[in-house]
Amino acid sequence: MNNRYFYLLIAILIAISFYFKQPITNNILSAFNYTKLTINNYIDSIFKSISTHFNQAEQIKILRKENKQYKDYIVQITPMLNNYKELKKFLIIQDPKLYFTQTISYAKLPDITSIYVTYNENNISTPRGLVYNNQAAGIVVKSIKNFSLAYLNNNDNTSYTVYIGKNKIPGVLFGGKHMIIKYIPKYKKINIGDLVKTSGLDTIFYEGINVGRVISITQQKLYQEVEIQPFYNPLHPTFFYVVKNNEFVK
Repeated sequence: MNNRYFYLLIAILIAISFYFKQPITNNILSAFNYTKLTINNYIDSIFKSISTHFNQAEQIKILRKENKQYKDYIVQITPMLNNYKELKKFLIIQDPKLYFTQTISYAKLPDITSIYVTYNENNISTPRGLVYNNQAAGIVVKSIKNFSLAYLNNNDNTSYTVYIGKNKIPGVLFGGKHMIIKYIPKYKKINIGDLVKTSGLDTIFYEGINVGRVISITQQKLYQEVEIQPFYNPLHPTFFYVVKNNEFVK
């Protein structure tokens, strides 16, 4: 009897196992497939992130290169743009006595009182006047190959003849940090604020170019001396005219 019950129990268990075998297998496979899919999705996500990172890195590299190119271009054109801004302030004059010229560079830094200009003359026997917007700016003194050396008003080597005031009192202007007019006759009356213009007597400039105004007067033994406030600002040398013809039309 006991054996019969035992065998019956075995038969029932075998039947149950066959009945539930497929769902269990399906559940195991389903869990395995889900886990596999999850892992694959995770791996894909990692590869996409890595790919995105490298793409972004490459794109950043390209953008940085382009940005440097643009910066270099801006650096190159900025002086040109600044020159064109200055050119807008520059008065264009059609005059056979004048030759248009442009600053190339400072002649010898840190000295900013002498410059190289594009004016080209084989032999400069006498200085040539440098003019900016009807203001005396300096003198061209020496030809160097296909350009020239010029001294601005604030250079110690600059000098030219001038007239002071309405009565055209003559004197010789000497450049430098302080612009001084020397050799003025003592008997001539000079006033603070008198206008100073080029005289043209030395054939460096023609007569009538504005130079500055008198700001102080000093009495010497034989002559008077005056200091002037110049009109031309030498801090931004850009465009000029050179007085190229010594045979001035009065």
